[in-house]
Amino acid sequence: MSKRILVVDDSATMRELLMQYLRTGDYMVAGAENGLQALEVLKTEQYDYIVTDLMMPDMDGFQLIRAISDLDWDPGIVLMTQQDSRSLAAAKELALAYSINLLGTLSKPIDKAALLDMLTEVAETRPAGRQSTETVLSEAEFMRGLMTDGLSPAFQPKIDLKAKKIAGAEVFARWRSPSGGYLGAGAVIKAAREKGHMDVLTYRMLELAMEQQGKWKRQGQTVTLSVNVSSENLRKPDFADVVTGLAGQFEVDPKTMRLEVTESDFEVDERVPLEVLSRLHMAGFGLALDDFGTGFASLMRLQVIPFDELVVDRLFLSRAQENPVARTILETAIDLSHKLDLTCTCEGVETAEHLAIIRDLGADIAQGYFLGKPMSAEEFLIWMEDVQDGVVKVPGLNA
Repeated sequence: MSKRILVVDDSATMRELLMQYLRTGDYMVAGAENGLQALEVLKTEQYDYIVTDLMMPDMDGFQLIRAISDLDWDPGIVLMTQQDSRSLAAAKELALAYSINLLGTLSKPIDKAALLDMLTEVAETRPAGRQSTETVLSEAEFMRGLMTDGLSPAFQPKIDLKAKKIAGAEVFARWRSPSGGYLGAGAVIKAAREKGHMDVLTYRMLELAMEQQGKWKRQGQTVTLSVNVSSENLRKPDFADVVTGLAGQFEVDPKTMRLEVTESDFEVDERVPLEVLSRLHMAGFGLALDDFGTGFASLMRLQVIPFDELVVDRLFLSRAQENPVARTILETAIDLSHKLDLTCTCEGVETAEHLAIIRDLGADIAQGYFLGKPMSAEEFLIWMEDVQDGVVKVPGLNA
């Protein structure tokens, strides 16, 4: 099926030229002359990609970025401008701040090959945009799906750069929608938060992850899995017992299960989370501090909680090529993790340049679409066996 692209530019000549460029790439293309008109179109139609100018009347590209962040799906965005490079850099920072799926930035006049290459590369590695959870999931459907077959976990590879082997995978939530497609992790988490069921979602993800580990173990494969844990779970004193019980039920070695928590999980009261995480550590489970560098109390958490892995926030890597401050923070985080005898994981490895940066800086584990996309359990097992047999080559393993 052809990808749908919306071109937003107040210049009719430029808009038509870009639409001609994109039609040669077998895309379905539509146009809008400013941000307001684009939003009207997006109210009734979903697009896989949006190519937008920054400087436009009525609603410029910066305002459009903010509006796009509120959409119920995740279109890929290409930003372009005739202004100086600082405008593009500022727009990129804003897109990252709003967690926009930014594909890249281009200066006018637009190079046709560069634009098509950017979209083609992403189309080969990224899934289609998400559908809205608000329109397809009632609370009853959500709870019924959690307990039956609504959740379908996806597994994204983690690569050990030093040992040159598969380190395991992070488990993401995917939801089988009534239409037969899938909702991404962000949409599932959004639905769980809105309905007050993050704790149930975490329990179910842990159960599905360990069940799959048990199946792989019986097939002769030991896979270390990382699962995100919510603050709601950490505030329950019996959470450690529940996790330990699941490991016993599915005959999973706790050393092959890593629990990822974020700094914000401790903002209200850290006493119960500290107890829960300490007991999990004592039972042999790995503990990772996720999104490191985004808060102000990360160092204190490392001092009092027995983490053994530090996951550096992906924003620092995405900015490291162009922003010396971001690169310095990334380098400092990697160095700090080693001085504290922690494994350092860098997420968001999207390009060969990203991989080269973290290898040069000494990161231990890499994860991102450049190395492997999230896959179903069946796809991941086949991928893993193909990698082990040398059929599939993975950057970081084979180079």
